[in-house]
Amino acid sequence: MNKNEFVNKINIKSGISKKECELCLNTIIEVIKDALKNGDSITISNFGKFTTANIKQKSIYNFKTGSSQIIEQIKTAKFKPSENLKQVIK
Repeated sequence: MNKNEFVNKINIKSGISKKECELCLNTIIEVIKDALKNGDSITISNFGKFTTANIKQKSIYNFKTGSSQIIEQIKTAKFKPSENLKQVIK
């Protein structure tokens, strides 16, 4: 499902106009981005938790070229689904 299909489903379920649905979705995404950028986590009951994690610096080996490279430490976003969401998916 892409963003437009998602907005259409929200529109159908809520009865809110597509324009308002898209604005709400974009706002939610921006709030999540800002929180993660600041190192905060977001927990949504019965859905899951958005957090950030640091991936340590590591060395990788390229078998094709036979050389090693060091990948610097990076920060990434993580999502952990709630137990309720896991049960719904089963």
